[in-house]
Amino acid sequence: MERAELSFRLHPEMRLCTPRANTPRGWTTFGFDEDLDEAVALALDAMLDLMGELLGVDRHSAMALASVAVDVRVTQIVNGVQGAHAVLPHGAVR
Repeated sequence: MERAELSFRLHPEMRLCTPRANTPRGWTTFGFDEDLDEAVALALDAMLDLMGELLGVDRHSAMALASVAVDVRVTQIVNGVQGAHAVLPHGAVR
């Protein structure tokens, strides 16, 4: 990659506990912890919150949708910090 162009918009009304990103592939939430299982749980928890906001669904429904629409991947496993990210592809839930 020779060049990357980033755009940032601040939303003061939003109260985020973890980072999230709206990428060309979809919405992405992140979790970081010394334990990879905890990092995954944090990323998924943040995704369920985001799905509730975006789709107007309760937590139970968000979990059911996430089980078929969200992918969780390892972000990093170095420096004593484990990272995971959850991806909800655009158009996966209509």
